[in-house]
Amino acid sequence: MRLDNHDSPENQAPSQAETSFPLTGLFAPVSSLFRGGLSHQTEGETMPFSHKSIAAPTGSRRLTLTMLAARERADEFVGAAAGSARPFSYLAAFQEAEPYLGLPPQAYKLIAWLVKQTMPHDWEEGSRPICWPSAARQAEFLGLSPARVKVLNRALFEAGVVIVRDSETGKRYGRRGADGRIIEAYGFDLSPLAYRHDEFIRLAAEAKAERERMRALKKRATRARRGIRQLGETLAAVAPLPREWTRLEAETAELVAAIRQSCRSEDLALIVCSLESSESEAAALLKQASSASAELVSKSPVGLVSKPHDISTNKPIDPEDTVIAAEKSSRVDASGRSGQHSEFGSQEFRETIKFQPYERIEKLHPGELIDLAPRLASHIASRFPDWRDVVDAAGGALRHELGVSQSLWVEACEALGRPVAAIALALVSTKPSEHFTRGAGGYFATMVKRARTGELHLDRSLWALRRARWGITPRAAAGGG
Repeated sequence: MRLDNHDSPENQAPSQAETSFPLTGLFAPVSSLFRGGLSHQTEGETMPFSHKSIAAPTGSRRLTLTMLAARERADEFVGAAAGSARPFSYLAAFQEAEPYLGLPPQAYKLIAWLVKQTMPHDWEEGSRPICWPSAARQAEFLGLSPARVKVLNRALFEAGVVIVRDSETGKRYGRRGADGRIIEAYGFDLSPLAYRHDEFIRLAAEAKAERERMRALKKRATRARRGIRQLGETLAAVAPLPREWTRLEAETAELVAAIRQSCRSEDLALIVCSLESSESEAAALLKQASSASAELVSKSPVGLVSKPHDISTNKPIDPEDTVIAAEKSSRVDASGRSGQHSEFGSQEFRETIKFQPYERIEKLHPGELIDLAPRLASHIASRFPDWRDVVDAAGGALRHELGVSQSLWVEACEALGRPVAAIALALVSTKPSEHFTRGAGGYFATMVKRARTGELHLDRSLWALRRARWGITPRAAAGGG
């Protein structure tokens, strides 16, 4: 391809075909034959070459229709206005779009290297950005074999990123004039980088928007997946899992697996909508299972976090006021006296207790409660537990062990506050099974009922438990001697 700027006789009046970078070699007459049609040859006309010559290998580059269309489009490029060419801006746009063009590895490295071999005025009107490195130099720079270099060059040509301009001999070469402008050049035409600049920018922007959509959809999928798991745990605590849950769990697993294989936002959006629909179905199952206790649906699974609760500790001792004796769980003999004394039943114990002033139950240390209630301690793994560990163990494993329902636990947390409810349940766990007439759940329900009327005095039950556990009296513990 010659770009002559001199007025020598041999260069005067170039033909239209030369100025528009025509199709050269074999393909120009072939295209004219196909336009005219091989079957319309009139008598006396001769074909330029026979069918045999078309099929015979010539050693020239084989062009596809896509490559021909790309070359024709490049022929129409007239260059940028003087002083407005921005080759490295074109390169930057291509770099952003390159991951989405389906090009082989090393594509950007080669294009960047080729752009650096051009000059800014090569991209302006009257010139063309062509460079002509040899195949051996390409292989050396890219660290590829000559065969791999050819594959890469053809891929870039077919993608319309570069146009390969071949000389008559198939060699790549070029020369510049004294002013540095290209006079003749055969090699890689980089003009597609200029006229596809806006296309590359748009492609990179669309890819960025797609990434944002994928990121947002994956966040929604994670929330839905965790929501289903949380609803399942809550449902298992309220009632046995229904038969529909097995199907719902299997469908959720399939959707999660499909998310990992999805690479388009359109496909991922459908999967996420299905996952969110499964979450709604799980919520409906939970609501249906909790219909007997509508109040439970609107509360935390472990009850209220905190609620003020004052426990009176100055009231005189009256065994009838305590759950320990007042639930009438003791048997009465024929004389009318209790056959099984409560912790506060003995006259000796009554006379030794002075409850004014008295230590509030809120000051109880969690370690002391765990020592007093071994069944509670068996469900706490922490070496140095705090009240959060105590409440979690009481409202979870210990509640299940004692047969206390979730709704009753929620009611206790509302009436007593979470820590005090945990203390009350721990006290219940210290009683032998024969102590209850209606089971541990009924006993705990009576405690909650008395707490609402102000008749529950857990402090006295704690002192009785301390006396039984350590053999001390409240007066001795308080320093009264």
